[in-house]
Amino acid sequence: MKKSIFFWLYFITSIILAVYFAVRIITSQMGRGPISTVKHIETYGTNAKDDEIIKMALGVSPGTNLRSIDLHQLNNRVSNIPGVKESAVRRLPNGNIIVKIKKHKVIATWTDGSYYYPLSADGTKIDTPSTERNDNSIVFMGVLPDNLTDIINNVSSISKYIDYINMVESRRWNLHTKNGTTIYLPEKNPEIAINKINVLNHTHKLLSRKLDIIDMRDSARILVKEKK
Repeated sequence: MKKSIFFWLYFITSIILAVYFAVRIITSQMGRGPISTVKHIETYGTNAKDDEIIKMALGVSPGTNLRSIDLHQLNNRVSNIPGVKESAVRRLPNGNIIVKIKKHKVIATWTDGSYYYPLSADGTKIDTPSTERNDNSIVFMGVLPDNLTDIINNVSSISKYIDYINMVESRRWNLHTKNGTTIYLPEKNPEIAINKINVLNHTHKLLSRKLDIIDMRDSARILVKEKK
């Protein structure tokens, strides 16, 4: 059966393309040719500040020979950047390197008394401490709980008055206000006690008064001790 001119045209084109891509693959593996070196580094899930940190961690610049790059090693460098929860580093056929990251969501701060560490929702301390605290952040000291988000949600209504929060004997919370008052929360249903504090603060400005202790551990009554 006689072949049409279109058949031969497609056949020749496919042969040319196959040879072209084979040559590019071979030259790339030999460290030669236009796709054998890094062209660009593309990042996803980042901002401008993250981009600079990632590029410094990678230590790879445009023009670097692709054969000298260990993607596993590059990914380890990115994953060790403070604040990075997940990362993936890939090499594209065109010579580009792409980096995708997922960052921890910071919801609070933990302090050792000198430095402040951002906290993610799962309680992970992000290793980027600062000597200055964020005024809008809820601060924890000591042992961290499993239900970190629960206590944060409960305290949010009075968070602007709170200096820091610490767990007592791994079973209940003390709230320390910015004016020096310690609030003893009950072991069970601390959210009810916090709600009472919030109501009393609206009606009597409780958290603005010079008090030493507000004891909420007895659900039947509130014990208040003034500063001497």
